[in-house]
Amino acid sequence: MFYKILHKDTCQPLLAFAIVLLVVVNADAAPRRLACVSETGESSARYWSEQAKNNRDFGHFDKANQFEQNAAYCEASEYGRKVVVTFDTEPTAGEVQSTDFQLYTICGFEGGDIIPAKIDWDDTHYTVSYYHNYYRMMRYFHIDRDNLTAGFVDQRDFQCRFESYDLSDKLM
Repeated sequence: MFYKILHKDTCQPLLAFAIVLLVVVNADAAPRRLACVSETGESSARYWSEQAKNNRDFGHFDKANQFEQNAAYCEASEYGRKVVVTFDTEPTAGEVQSTDFQLYTICGFEGGDIIPAKIDWDDTHYTVSYYHNYYRMMRYFHIDRDNLTAGFVDQRDFQCRFESYDLSDKLM
């Protein structure tokens, strides 16, 4: 009888409270994801077609063929380039946090490797910094906080948005 009273009256409410607490803590600790896309796949396809024509005109047939393949790949794509930045939680301004940086090029055909990076921000923008192995230099991706436009150096040719993200790497 003692087990029945203890189990019925105290364990179920405690269990329910623990489940609610776990869900709340898990939701708050979920990583954040910023996804930034540049031009449309259609405009990228036009760019690659122009590059193919120019290279063909100058007798660079191998390059022209590669650029035509890029153009064909981009015709059905939603974007030309994409950057995905995943970080743990939103820190306070001025705090630097580790993040994952991914850059997809040629309409998602190339790239997407996860590169360790750092993110920090102030009142006006986020700055993601990472080491580019091929160029052997630091690169900086800037995101304006007011309108979520982004890009490298002083260009702002990406449009970003926050996405829901869970730990199993599925977008919600």
